[in-house]
Amino acid sequence: MKKKFAIFLLAACMLTACGTKAPTTTGNQPVENAVYSDDFVSLAPYTGLKAEKKNYIVTEKAVEDRIHEELMEFAEYRSVERPAKSGDYVQTDFKASIDGSVVMQEESYDVTLGAQEYGEAFDEKLTGVSVNDELSFSLDYDDDFIDVEWAGKTVDFEIRITDIQEELLPDPTDAFIKENTSYGSYKEFADAMRTNVTDSYAQESTQELQEALLQQVIENSSILKYTQEDYDAARERVNSIYMSYLDIFGMNDLDDVYEFLDMTKEDVEEEIQSSLYRTLIVNAIIKNEKLTVSEDEYEDGIRYYMEQTGAESKEELLETYGEEEIRTTLLEDQALNFLVNHAQITEVETEHDDA
Repeated sequence: MKKKFAIFLLAACMLTACGTKAPTTTGNQPVENAVYSDDFVSLAPYTGLKAEKKNYIVTEKAVEDRIHEELMEFAEYRSVERPAKSGDYVQTDFKASIDGSVVMQEESYDVTLGAQEYGEAFDEKLTGVSVNDELSFSLDYDDDFIDVEWAGKTVDFEIRITDIQEELLPDPTDAFIKENTSYGSYKEFADAMRTNVTDSYAQESTQELQEALLQQVIENSSILKYTQEDYDAARERVNSIYMSYLDIFGMNDLDDVYEFLDMTKEDVEEEIQSSLYRTLIVNAIIKNEKLTVSEDEYEDGIRYYMEQTGAESKEELLETYGEEEIRTTLLEDQALNFLVNHAQITEVETEHDDA
């Protein structure tokens, strides 16, 4: 959750002032019922909006998964001679091809059975294999598969099993928990993990609600003009999000990333425009409501963001994000909270995607 929040904090730094260069006119017309207007934005009413808030059910499985995740820090791994089963780490010499072209080839590549990194059907193919087994099979991937290079394609696999390891978690006795964590007993530890899941679900639900309300405002409002500075800032925000893919994919520049993700120039431009319009609408709400960040609110925000990002000190947080970026994010939070506090919300209980 902290990693996701850090990315969100970076992407949310966006309330830039209008620049001095000649603005670009969009050709859009002002909305008839605008509650705020200037040369750049015609802002539609943003109070009394209707939206659904998902209250995610905290299941025992979700809590157990969180406990497992926490205990993985202390896990050991042991090679086994039995056939592979769910939860095992299957080491492979791995080769995947599409239309005869190799798209992935790795030696000693670990596959976690049950994680469905390459889909449920892939995990089923490796379930029950033994060391030195060699497999050749093909799988058809849906158009919405997470790896865009594989989406909608038939992938041919050649795999040799080189090792099978089982994960051995420690027995979380009271003594173990007290010695290795900040908790005094297993019950205290488990209760904390339940609270962790509950809090993360609540934060996710709130963010989804905020974005749903904001999108209504964006769709009903009209952007009349924008400056080159505003556009450049939006482009920088979009690029910064995809910069994280460079190391993940081992690529040299953003063009390679966009090509790998099958994103056309039109797709990138659409994201830039979306970010730009979002900025201008949030900025207009802040101006219209005369929202400000007091020093007490700033210091409270610092403490909150330190907790969410894992920063060990105020200085570390400021070195990463900067005071202006943090104040900007706090202002956006105020605008989004204003939308929620003045909306008609219907709450529904539902299962989380990870349930």
